[in-house]
Amino acid sequence: MVPEGTPCATPDQQIGPCVSILTCEPLLQLLKKKSNDPEARSYLQKSVCGYNRDNTPRVCCSEATSKSLDDEGGGSSNKPKDKQAPTDDTNSNSAEPLAGLLSPPDCGFSNHSASRVVGGVPAKLGQFPWMVVLGYRNPRNPNRPKWLCGGTMITDVHILTAAHCVYRRNDLYLARLGELDLYDDNDGATPEDIPIAQKKIHEDYNTVQFTNDIAILTIERKTRNPKVWPICLPHAEPLRSQSFEKLRPFVAGWGAINFRGPQSSILQVAEIPVVPTEKCKNAFAVQPNILIDERTLCAGWTTGEKDACQGDSGGPLMHGRIEEEDIQRYYQIGVVSFGFKCAEPNFPGAYTRVTYFIDWIQRNIS
Repeated sequence: MVPEGTPCATPDQQIGPCVSILTCEPLLQLLKKKSNDPEARSYLQKSVCGYNRDNTPRVCCSEATSKSLDDEGGGSSNKPKDKQAPTDDTNSNSAEPLAGLLSPPDCGFSNHSASRVVGGVPAKLGQFPWMVVLGYRNPRNPNRPKWLCGGTMITDVHILTAAHCVYRRNDLYLARLGELDLYDDNDGATPEDIPIAQKKIHEDYNTVQFTNDIAILTIERKTRNPKVWPICLPHAEPLRSQSFEKLRPFVAGWGAINFRGPQSSILQVAEIPVVPTEKCKNAFAVQPNILIDERTLCAGWTTGEKDACQGDSGGPLMHGRIEEEDIQRYYQIGVVSFGFKCAEPNFPGAYTRVTYFIDWIQRNIS
């Protein structure tokens, strides 16, 4: 996390201080006046350099940026304003655009610290409050959906998942939030089933190469469960441009415990290392139809001990990041996409790289 006042670079590569957006008049005006403009939204997202303790975004605010925005009618000052308490007018005008533009202020917090989904362990109640399990119509038992894919809440009504969980699946109709054990009503969880209102698959999803395997679902209403909130998205630096190599993020889901094995009724979590892209390309070279490139993030143990499995599809690869005040936030860096069998030695799992698709995500939740 960049401390407030630290020099930073704007999206235009101009140098300025990292300050609260409420004290950067040009970007605050841009937020108020052009929050529905895709280019303005993208610029604002890329300007984020951190968060204050109250989770107000900090932005890189330079004089050069201010002047260029002034030329476009977006600002009225060539330097950050002196710090002052925000007025009621400022709050009323900026709160709504901020809510949709940036990660939700309470995103990514877990009720449990991380500990060191084959070889995984059962998750704790409330450990990943953004987890969603997707329900598909069950012809044999209409009152009991088939739980085939996972997803994550990224706003109060939007779910991030894999395109292959949605593509040609007219039977996908339900999202369950706040679940722990799918078939145990005494697990302490208070799950909530909400119908899916809209489905958006990436326009360039390729079923042969498995590229652009990402989709967004919109549920009919906000959850009433106070124990459910979104995961953070890595829209700001330094995460936005990070490769995540040498990190050990977490994967979670209700998938099979082993290849072709039964589905786990309890949410499972496993820690797995990110694999360099070139190593991943070499591993999947035996399957020439599969394309591994900058849109892909690979992770898994070479020994094959832990991995995402069937039913984990669409679920998250999560990086727990320690920020100010030793607070940990989880950021979603991948979406479970595909693999070879399940925890197969020398075959990492393939994930859709979330940082590559941040702009696409933002356009489709606006």
